[in-house]
Formats: sequence, structure tokens, C-alpha cells
Amino acid sequence: MDILGNVFLWMCYTSLGASLVAILLVAMKKGVHKAISWRMHHLLWFIVLARLMIPVLPESSFSLFTWISWASTSMSVKQPLSFSAEPLLQTNTQSPAVISDLSHESEHNENTPIQTEVVKDEGITERSSHPAYIQIMAVVWLIGVVILLARLFIYLYNMHTKERFLMRVTDERVTTIMNACREKFGVKRPMPVYTGTVAKGPLISGILSPWVYCPRDVYQSLSDAELYHVFAHELAHHKRKDLLWSFIGSLALAIHWMNPLVWLWIRKMKADMELACDEYVLEILGEKEAIPYGMTLLSFARQISEKRPMSYPLYFHHSHHINQMKRRIQMISTFKKGSARLSAVAIACGLVISAVTLTNAAEPSTLRMPVKQDEKLRPLFEETPGTETNRLEKAEKLSGFPFKVPSYLPPEFTYQNSLIYHYEESEPSNNGVFHYFKGPDTSFKIVTSTIERTENSLHVKSEDGSILSTLSAEEDLSANGKTVKVIKRKTPLDDGSVDQDSLYFWKDEGLYYSIEGYDLLENEEIIKVIESFQAPNEELRKRYVNYDLLNYNILDLEDVEYFSGIIGFAPAFPLELPGGYKATNAYVNKKLNFSYPENEEDKQKRTIHLTFENPEKPKTIVLFAQIKDKSIVENMRITKKIPFERIDGEKFEVPVTSLNIGGQELFRTVPYKIDDTLSSPTDKYNHTYFWLKGDICYKVTFKEVEEGAQQQMVAALVKEKAIDLKK
Repeated sequence: MDILGNVFLWMCYTSLGASLVAILLVAMKKGVHKAISWRMHHLLWFIVLARLMIPVLPESSFSLFTWISWASTSMSVKQPLSFSAEPLLQTNTQSPAVISDLSHESEHNENTPIQTEVVKDEGITERSSHPAYIQIMAVVWLIGVVILLARLFIYLYNMHTKERFLMRVTDERVTTIMNACREKFGVKRPMPVYTGTVAKGPLISGILSPWVYCPRDVYQSLSDAELYHVFAHELAHHKRKDLLWSFIGSLALAIHWMNPLVWLWIRKMKADMELACDEYVLEILGEKEAIPYGMTLLSFARQISEKRPMSYPLYFHHSHHINQMKRRIQMISTFKKGSARLSAVAIACGLVISAVTLTNAAEPSTLRMPVKQDEKLRPLFEETPGTETNRLEKAEKLSGFPFKVPSYLPPEFTYQNSLIYHYEESEPSNNGVFHYFKGPDTSFKIVTSTIERTENSLHVKSEDGSILSTLSAEEDLSANGKTVKVIKRKTPLDDGSVDQDSLYFWKDEGLYYSIEGYDLLENEEIIKVIESFQAPNEELRKRYVNYDLLNYNILDLEDVEYFSGIIGFAPAFPLELPGGYKATNAYVNKKLNFSYPENEEDKQKRTIHLTFENPEKPKTIVLFAQIKDKSIVENMRITKKIPFERIDGEKFEVPVTSLNIGGQELFRTVPYKIDDTLSSPTDKYNHTYFWLKGDICYKVTFKEVEEGAQQQMVAALVKEKAIDLKK
């Protein structure tokens, strides 16, 4: 039932999209009614046929449906219109009573979840992912399709059968006229003429092996010129492949029979087909034959009644209907030689219309729009007073003012990270940059500030604001002619011991610098560090980068581009998800927070994570992660499990079930807790989905998000494309 439901929903989406295209084309055709030929009028209907019959169309930002999506978004529509063939999730597990959940943020890392406990799936039963009314409508639709297709193929079979029992016309007059007509229209293959009781008027049949039917009383009553016109009309249908297009139209109508507009559009297509055929005949015969051809049409119409012994299932419209005859005679009476040719302008217009209508709405990442270079530093998320980065170059761009750093570090000391602070509401504006450095047994930080620090700001204080530390000034030092003030700070601890750290202060080019740390180096070594201070250069920017951090924060587009090189691929990077969820932060992490790493090398693989929150649902969280690792999903296909790492480093495995969305294979875990058996009873359950595109594994985990919303967001993420780094 899930497959049938998905196909039915595809039909609904496709039918609605084709209807919108048809409405656009009808409006356009009315506006340029006399400016284009009837061949072009008929050709435009092929666009509607293509939208009805092609299951998957390319996406384009120039698509009509992209514009509709933009318009709907601008009107604050939560779910933009989309007419891509995207069925809903289909699955065979999970009770709605058990909702996935993340009970808490990982104790390994405050930004990422550590997956845990497997919950027994007792009571989980098979069910369809579609509502009952969708399933009922899908069954009704399928019954209608079967009936209409059966009627069509029975008709075609009967026509094929009747051909064997018809009498081939051997009248020399008829064959001579047919051969002359074939030569005029460039039809090289023989075109036999049959007679009998199939219908009361002439027709052409046989898509693969065409033949013309003409009742005996018709070809005997018509003059040579009139019979020539009749055969010319049928051969024009053959040359234009109208039988094939009528058959495809019949299939489209059988599939989309529930849409009343499709019946109307196909009927109009048939009517335009007859006009285009007449126009093509006159283009071949010449303008001088227009009046005789029209008289033949009128004479023939008087002889042929509307009633036929055999109905034409799905053949939409009889070409001899009185209103249709009026249109055909009017076209013939105004025909001018050359008017039926497809001009270069008409072809170009047709190609443009096809590009707009035969494409689906592009559903790009929210970061695929062109971005100017100077906008790459614009924050992607809500700004905070403090911002962390793993590289000096980024700290320079975020600080907003030039500063100096040491080119000399004591042996075995390395750069760790930088913190940038902005307190713009203070007077004067208090901005600062903290650089952290680590050695074998100790560490220190270098603070650069736009204002001089007060004595009060140097004290260590308790939670209630009382001062715990004492400050004592030491003898000043000198470095490159600058005075360096030295302060010792002592802070008593609860166990009775005393912490003592050293603080070195100096001023340089309007900025205030300090070096601070416990068990700091000797003064001589500190002076060497201070004397080496200089403006950052390329060598220092390359040197002051730390690739060993567990987390790298992604702050802006420049970071996205930079860390794409670290993780080895351009990630999907949406900033919004259905249901009002917005990205609140992003970071690059090691694999331990994606799945269980098999070895140290595997642990070092980098993943990218985005966190989504909904301000109206503060307890809910969505975590979207990506890694370049095919083996995760490949192993799930075999084992039907996904290994996770709990807080104590042990591995535990969670069963997964397979499902499908829009042809994309996914795996969904049973509900599990974040730290397996180590989780507390109050911890909530997680629900995680995995899928693979190329060699990129995607993962989304939900915290207290209802199942219907989960499916919406998974469907959106599956369709999300990688960001365009070139833009």
C-alpha cells in the first residue's frame, strides 16, 4: 500500500503541476493567438504532456515552480509549493507511542549527542505511512487507470484484428491518387488503403505499420481532387506522428483521469492537432489549394455523421464536431503560404517556455545564493559577546582591530585557540582578543584589549561577587623600551592551599596587552615572548592554527568554505527546516559523535554538525550531521544495526529498519537513550535517520520532535543539496 500511495501522490503532484502549466499556456496562446502558427499551438501542448508523463524532471532556479515557491515564501507560507515527485516516507516500523528523543547533550561534548541505549521494540507494529483516505483514493485511482487502459488497449487490439478482415482497395484510381499523394508528402513506405465497416469516415491507423481506411461509398462518391485532399490529410497525420502523440495523450489521460482539467486540456490538444494538420497540408499543397481543400472539408462533413459504429476510447474529440469544423474552415480561408513554418523566434520562444515549465522548483541549500566576498563574514547565527576560533587568521577578521602576537614561543608550547569578545554597549567600547597557548606542564593566555584593565577586573571573585584574591605589584620589567608591569595574584582554595599566578601588563600602539598564567615561566622567558610581538604575517597565520580541537565552530560563510576543505566535501548547509526550525549553531567534530569509531584513524575523521531549534517548542532539538564515510551505511545494510559510543567509551549497537523517500534509501533506528544502560530513567529517547548520497553519509537525530514533524524534516533534508562554494 505504501508503494501505491507514493505513486498516487506522485500522480497528484504531477497532475497539479501540469494543470498550472496548461493554464499558463492557454493564457499565453490567447494573447498571441494570431501571431503563431497552429503547428506551434499544437506543439505547446507537448509541454503539458511531458509534465504529465515524465516521472522525474530536472530542477532549475528558472523554473515556473521556483518562482511560485519564492512567491509563497514571501507571503509567509510555511510550506512552499513544490511539484517534484516526492512521495512521503514509507516505513514498516515504529509505534507513534514511542517518540524519538535526545535526553541531554553529550557529556563528551556539550554541542553533540552521544548515542545510547537500545529500547526493546515490543508493541511496534507494521503500518502504512499514508492516511487511510490517501490509501482509499489510491485504490479508486488505480481501478480507474486499469479500466481506461484496458479499454484503450482493447480498442487498439480490435483495430489490429479488424485490419486482417478488411478488404484492401485495389481500385487503380484510388492507388494512383494515394501514390501521387505519398510522393507529394515524401512518404516512401507503401501506404495500403483498406475498406470495410470499421467507421463511416476515412482514418489512418497503425503507429508502427500505418494504413489508411476509407469506406467504399466515400471514395466512390468523391472526385479525384477531393479524394486527394482526404488522403493528404491522413498522410499529414502520419508525417506529423499524430497517432503516436494521440496514443501518449491517451495514456496521460488514463493516468490522470481524476483531474477534470486534464480531460479538457487533452480535448483542446486534439482540436489544435486537426488545425495544425490542415495547416501542414496547405503548406505542402500550396496556397492556391486552400479554397478547394476547404470545400472538400465541407462536402465531406455533410456526408459523414457524428455517429461511428465503434467508439474511440480516450481519443478525446471528433474532428468533425460543428464548432471544430468552423475553426478549421476559418483557418483555411485565411491561410497564407509560409505562415505555418516555425520561425527561429518561435522555436526560441518554445525553448524558453520549455525551460521554465519542464523543470521543477530548485530546492537549493539556503546558502546557494551568490554571496559577495565582503559578506562572507556576516554571522550565520545569533551573535554572542564571545566567539571562539581555532586559527589566528580568523581572529584577526573577527576582532575588528589590528593586534600583535608573539613570533617566539617557549620550547614545546603551541597555539590552542582564540576568543574574541565584543562589549560594544560599554563606554568606552571594550573589545578584546584572548589567545591561548599550551606547554607540557603549564599554559598561558595573551589578552589584547582596547581599554586598560582596572585593578578590580583582575581580582578572582566568588559567586556573590566578593573578592577572594589578593594582588601584589612586583618590580617592573623592560622589553624593547616598553615598561612591563608585573603583578602576582594569590587566591586561597577550599582545601587550604593557595593558587598563585603571574600577570604581565604593557601598552603598545594604543592597545593594552597582558600575559597571564599559573606556574608561569621565568621572567627572562616572558620578556623574550613580549619582545617578539609583531603584526601577524603569513608565516604566523599558518603556524597559529590548531587542528586538534574536538570542536571547530562555524560562524559564517567563510568558515563553511574553510571547513569544507577540512572535512573533504561541500556539505549540505540548510539554515531552516520545515515546522519553524532554524539553525542555531554549527561546528566540525570528530567521528566519535557520529557513530562508533573502529580505530584511532577512524576516530580522526571529521564530521560537520548543525543544530536546529524552534523558539515555540523550546524542548525540541534537531541535530543534522554529515561525514565522508560510505562504510557506515554499507554496514547497516548487512548488520541491520548502527554502533554508537556511550559516555564511558564502550560500544553499543542499535537496530535499524530500512525505509524509502523519493527513491532514497534510509535507515531509521529504534528509539534509544543517549548513554545506553548508563542513561538515567528520566533521559528521553533518541530517533536517528541515516542515508547515503555518493560517499557522504547523512544523519539526523531528533529530540522530543513528534513523528510527523520528523518525517517532514527528513524529507526536506534528503532533498537538500550541497552548498555551492564557488558562489
